[in-house]
Amino acid sequence: MMAVLQTNPAEAWSYLKDHFHWIGILCTLFVLGAFYFFCRHLLAGGFPIISNRHTRYFAAASIFLFLSSAILVIHAAKQSPLQQLVSETQVYVKKYNGFAENKIKRESAINQNIQPRNTEEKGIYVLVIGESQNRLHMGAYGYDRDTTPWLSEQLDNNPDFIRFTQAYSCHTHTVPVLTYALTAKNQYNSLSLENAVSILEVAKAAGYHTVWISNQVQYSAWDTPITVIASEAEQQKWFNKNVGETTKTNFYDEKVINGLNSIKKYDKMLIVVHLMGNHGSYEDRYPHDFQKFNGRGKVIDSYDNSILYNDYVVSKIYDTVKGFPDFQGMVYFSDHTDAVDQGLAHDASSFVYPMTYIPMYMFFSPNYIHQYSKTFQTLKSHSDSCFTNDLIFNTMLGIMHIQTDSIDEPNNDLTADTYDADSSRFRTLYGKKEIQPIKSPK
Repeated sequence: MMAVLQTNPAEAWSYLKDHFHWIGILCTLFVLGAFYFFCRHLLAGGFPIISNRHTRYFAAASIFLFLSSAILVIHAAKQSPLQQLVSETQVYVKKYNGFAENKIKRESAINQNIQPRNTEEKGIYVLVIGESQNRLHMGAYGYDRDTTPWLSEQLDNNPDFIRFTQAYSCHTHTVPVLTYALTAKNQYNSLSLENAVSILEVAKAAGYHTVWISNQVQYSAWDTPITVIASEAEQQKWFNKNVGETTKTNFYDEKVINGLNSIKKYDKMLIVVHLMGNHGSYEDRYPHDFQKFNGRGKVIDSYDNSILYNDYVVSKIYDTVKGFPDFQGMVYFSDHTDAVDQGLAHDASSFVYPMTYIPMYMFFSPNYIHQYSKTFQTLKSHSDSCFTNDLIFNTMLGIMHIQTDSIDEPNNDLTADTYDADSSRFRTLYGKKEIQPIKSPK
């Protein structure tokens, strides 16, 4: 329901194209038409071809069916999925609106509690957010198609690169994931979302200039939590100009490179890049030159082609930012995945675990590795540790060495020796399901 509130007809059509067969749609239209025909004739006085005696029996049976159905509906209303859907949606909307309304309160609290390790230290950090990317379809994670040639090369030859093999998403929808990943709220603490400071709020309080670059749409009728978080950035670039009307991008993801080159540079920055990534419809996510894979069906082939293009885009982002004079590190993670092998996208109502199998990896400059060798080695030691992406907030603060009095959680920070890697504690769908770790690739 939250996805419906923050979507539009174009995204709905993309979903239908990917996950509904035309025969199913025709059957649904036929059933609806038959029902309309039945009701129309019944209200008009019954069916002339039925004898009066049969009409009386039919009417009595219809009344009995209606009354029994009404009793069942009334009896089950309090436990019905529909009632739960309405009540839970009301709770989420209230929380998200509260997040926006508490902005001033959070800013006041954070200015009192932030204690940067060194206010004079320089550094540009980049956080790249992918979309709907499943690591089971990435060559760098053992997939049998070479969908990530650049990333595989980094894995083999780049000592500044760390690949995490046991990262999972905390939910299967973008808004629930990023409202946790980009704030102090996570599945493992009792903090309320409306009082949870965002990564941009903390970075600004610690002296970082903040930037948000996005190829996602900026919608809807009410401010989404992602828009609220992004609005904190001092520089913003949104490349989809059809805000509120369509999720089709005006440009492919490589357009964000222009954004990176055009922003005003500072020696102390946090830059967030939000890609359209591998969102359906998959064939809309890459130019024709990346149509390489064929033979496994339209959906999987186009999804794998979109993964190939994403690998190219991220390589260009990295090549760009590592050339910034004060570049320190780049972190990449996907919000959730699409369960393409199961014929599903990422709808939580049809949950399967492959919806949570996200990629995550990091790059650091030689200067960062020299200056913070312990942090780098600790991250490397946790490369095969279980992790859910609602802990990105904690890990980014650790990477940037921003210390706070009130929100530090070393057990949830991959840069800390005391990180709790016990796989049995990790959850998804906001704590409703236990994570099921899959075997790490070699």
